[in-house]
Amino acid sequence: MPITRRLLLGSSLALPALRVARAASSVLRIGISTSLATLDPMMTTTGDEYIYDNIVFNGLTRMDETLAVKPDLAESWSHSPDVKTWTFKLRSGVKFHNGDTLVADDVVASFRRMLDPASTAPSKGQYSMVTAVTAPDASTVVFELSIPYGGFADVLTDRQVKIVPRSALSTLTKTPIGTGPFKFVSYTPGDRVVMTRNPGYFEPGLPKLNGVELRIIPEMSVKIAALQAGDIDVVWDLPLDQVQTVSAQPGVRAESVPTASWDAAVMNNLIPPFNDLKVRQAFNLAADRKDIIELTLFGQGVQTISPIPPTHPFYAGDQIIPQADPSAARKLLAEAGHPNGLTIPIISPVGRPTRERLAVTLQQLVKPAGFDLQVQRAPYSTFPAEVSGKAPLYVDGFFQRPTIDAATYPMLHSTGSWNATLWHYNNPDVDHALEAARRAGDPAVQKINYVTMQKAMVANPPGYFAYCMNFACAFRSSIVGIKTHPMRWFDLRATTMS
Repeated sequence: MPITRRLLLGSSLALPALRVARAASSVLRIGISTSLATLDPMMTTTGDEYIYDNIVFNGLTRMDETLAVKPDLAESWSHSPDVKTWTFKLRSGVKFHNGDTLVADDVVASFRRMLDPASTAPSKGQYSMVTAVTAPDASTVVFELSIPYGGFADVLTDRQVKIVPRSALSTLTKTPIGTGPFKFVSYTPGDRVVMTRNPGYFEPGLPKLNGVELRIIPEMSVKIAALQAGDIDVVWDLPLDQVQTVSAQPGVRAESVPTASWDAAVMNNLIPPFNDLKVRQAFNLAADRKDIIELTLFGQGVQTISPIPPTHPFYAGDQIIPQADPSAARKLLAEAGHPNGLTIPIISPVGRPTRERLAVTLQQLVKPAGFDLQVQRAPYSTFPAEVSGKAPLYVDGFFQRPTIDAATYPMLHSTGSWNATLWHYNNPDVDHALEAARRAGDPAVQKINYVTMQKAMVANPPGYFAYCMNFACAFRSSIVGIKTHPMRWFDLRATTMS
């Protein structure tokens, strides 16, 4: 019988040799869903691209899996008493992948490129408070801000604000160069991104892997089968309904972690019926959030009343979450002029299965409280023009932001950029708390103000925060030193393959 590749792969004699070769190669293969639209970290916009950002590049600061802010290219930082001038001291001896030494001028060039009026960088708006970036010397970078901003070191952990060599700004889309633990090798759209170990990485002994590949596999079922067969090592963004199923399979593990990514029933506070506070309060009493999490997220989520999740130290506590009380909700509706209940459409986005489930779940669970929701569906591509900030009630949400300020101020302040396309919320108590938290450089003072904000939101809710959802990934059991990150990227510096 002729020896074929299939026969060889299926033979018991071949497997040990293949395992030895696999271990020797020590290349981690991560299954992602889509091709990367760009290799320029400043211009990335998707979770698949953010993985690449954090493998090839570094920022001034980094955020670990506990959401703590740690030094990265900056070894230390300080701010002025008015929290408007921030000074960062760079590590010494850091080199880019092309051999150039990192200096403060590279940091200045990276930020000025993003802040340029002609720039179309997606994250540019998060840094609108920066009025100047200067380099007093080769190891010092100074940021001047237009407002006090206590979370500035935190926001520098974000995906797109990576530092690149000032000599290579024009070639990043084809030859990306960073300081990260892995160096870019090649990219084949629709197939894979290949990266190799950076032997000159600035942290001694790291990284431990020889390389990383992002394998582009659109179908989740194919990714899961490839994981079980050992053809890939990691499945990124495992659907929440698959967590328990995958966990039960031999040789693999699934990990689901709480995040600050949230979905909500967004209510337009400018128009009936949700311009009436009592109607918004009634909706928040209409259904048990735990039931909504179980039915919508298969239990893979946590309760919240704002974009601040229970896992964050600024969370006010579960005791402030309104408990379901359909009778009290009906009473509030009657006081608002709806003694026979309220019939209203709720729009859900096509192609966002979790949000579609949330709309249907709400439809069923809020009926006893007097809300008759008529589920309508609209393409997500039409939401910005036809739904967001216009419809009385719809389902939407946001991925976790790098700081609590970035997660709350744009969404909830009366002048917030996203508030205008969400609920048009105007609560002076919330405005004051957000402004005071932004001005504070002391985390203890920030916490006091964010707790005040959450209590004010319970009394006067902008809409209905349904949950903070978990984020899940799956791994071969042989992969160690890797965790599911709430920010949806990976820290692979200490990852090994046994």
